[in-house]
Amino acid sequence: MKNYSMRRCVISFSVFLLVALCTTSVFGKDNIPKLKIINDALIEFNDMYCVKGSIFNPNGKAVKNVVIKYYIWEKLMGKDGYGSLIKKTGGLVYATIKYIPPKTSVEFTTSGDNAPVMTVESGLLPDPLNAEITAEWDE
Repeated sequence: MKNYSMRRCVISFSVFLLVALCTTSVFGKDNIPKLKIINDALIEFNDMYCVKGSIFNPNGKAVKNVVIKYYIWEKLMGKDGYGSLIKKTGGLVYATIKYIPPKTSVEFTTSGDNAPVMTVESGLLPDPLNAEITAEWDE
């Protein structure tokens, strides 16, 4: 009987631990939704860069007011000689998504006129893509 109680206690604790680990991997700090970029690619459009990709909501709850930001020329932010837009914004482009249901992916394309394409002669390449994502829970 004692062995059965110990086994039951261990199993209950294991289930609790598994639920806690799964929950923390989906929610970010301060219970902020954590979303995943599935794919993203830098594309040129009218001599400007933008990003086209997909974002996934792995949570069991819907999210709203999702903002995805990319700084295409972050390494040049604050530096002279590359234009005032790049100096001021670092080539910021962004996408806004109003709502993403649970366990769903959504395609996005960023907008913004802050990330001009540099000439080949300049030898400058855009920064690697690194998204900054903010969102709120839909209640």
